[in-house]
Amino acid sequence: MAQYKIWYTLQLKAWLKRKTSWLQVLGMILLVLLTAHIHLPDADNTRVGVCGAADGSADNILKSLRSGDSIFDFIEYPEEEAMRRDMVSGRIECGFIFSEDFQERVQEDQLKNSVTYICTPFSAKGLVAQETFYAAFFESYSEKILIGSEEEMYGRSSEKLTELLLEKRDSYLYESEMFRMDIIETEQLQREAGASGEVRPVQGMTGLFLFAILWMAQGRKFGGSGLGVLSALDQGRRRRFRYLGCLAEATVPAAAGLILIMSAPGHRGIGTEIGSMVLFVLVCSLWVSAAGSLFHNSTSFAGWTLTILLVQMAVCPVFADPGEYLPALKVIRWGFPLGWLW
Repeated sequence: MAQYKIWYTLQLKAWLKRKTSWLQVLGMILLVLLTAHIHLPDADNTRVGVCGAADGSADNILKSLRSGDSIFDFIEYPEEEAMRRDMVSGRIECGFIFSEDFQERVQEDQLKNSVTYICTPFSAKGLVAQETFYAAFFESYSEKILIGSEEEMYGRSSEKLTELLLEKRDSYLYESEMFRMDIIETEQLQREAGASGEVRPVQGMTGLFLFAILWMAQGRKFGGSGLGVLSALDQGRRRRFRYLGCLAEATVPAAAGLILIMSAPGHRGIGTEIGSMVLFVLVCSLWVSAAGSLFHNSTSFAGWTLTILLVQMAVCPVFADPGEYLPALKVIRWGFPLGWLW
């Protein structure tokens, strides 16, 4: 055991003396801080912004949206810039901007491009929000269509005919005569918190960077680094020396990564995060040592580096959880170091 401590200490000191080691830690800190400021969409976000509802026609649509039976919570913004900021920050799902001459366009039947729909690449409910918006618009606009087309359709126009048409319109709009309700009782399955569908980009990017640091350290063997020491050891001790070298390489970056994780919102508590990080470092060091021994030249080793990183990012819930759509990935991810960080 004393010998292992000496091996670990010597390799840790060697890591501390290398300038490139500290550059790697600095790069990890910058990348994780950048990741922490990425606002991912909330799956439960149903807030939609509406801007420019100052005239009568736009205000009627907004009132209809708010009073209707919809999953969305429509929020009025006095300024377009404020709505765009809230969208970028993830506070609203998407937004609608009425043109300044919206009422005039409605009166002149010039509706093309009268409303601007804005979203981000992460907006998942945009199409449903557009349908809801159009339904509210048609609710008020359909009256104008009927009255304007009454004489064209029936060859005459009268107050009684108008009243009958609007009454029929209201029956279709408000009485839901088209649908028959049939409710099937089912049991709600309780999902375990954090089991799936929960992404952790800060933990994920920290883990990926730590893996990259250990993987690149493993690649130094092709440059002759440390071969003099290894040549004096038998096969078993050589494996243990390399494993302890991986642990030494990961010590400072893992500590820095843990501080970053605890300083970011959404962490799971210091005890859980420390336990996950320790387990990840132990597994990652073993995985890198074993996988690195399969390569015998620097070309093939470097060629697989990006592939391994991308595969881990794809199967683990870094920015999204693909296991929600392909359950087999929840098992496959355990075959990679990053899967143990969750």
